[in-house]
Amino acid sequence: MTKINFKRTGGIAGREINTDIDLNELPDTESQELKDLLFQTNFFKIPQNLIDHAIPDEYEYMVTVEAGNTHHTIQTSDSTAPESLSPLLEKLSTLARASNSSAPDM
Repeated sequence: MTKINFKRTGGIAGREINTDIDLNELPDTESQELKDLLFQTNFFKIPQNLIDHAIPDEYEYMVTVEAGNTHHTIQTSDSTAPESLSPLLEKLSTLARASNSSAPDM
């Protein structure tokens, strides 16, 4: 069982989006896409905190993944995220916006 908690804060409007995703509850193709993105980014090897200091109007992300007995949380931002992490952050942002439909993307 794999679960992901995703939180995005900041941006120009300063709106927060937050969602919990249970990969077992997603359609198979979407679940597999997220698993592939986690694997491709080598998520569990990314340092926990990549943010040195906050930059105004920049998105900051907190991603926690629980996979079996493994649990890992990272904090990053638009300017500090490794390029390989961008597709995962984009996908999670899309899923979070869909589950928080009252929070427009800024």
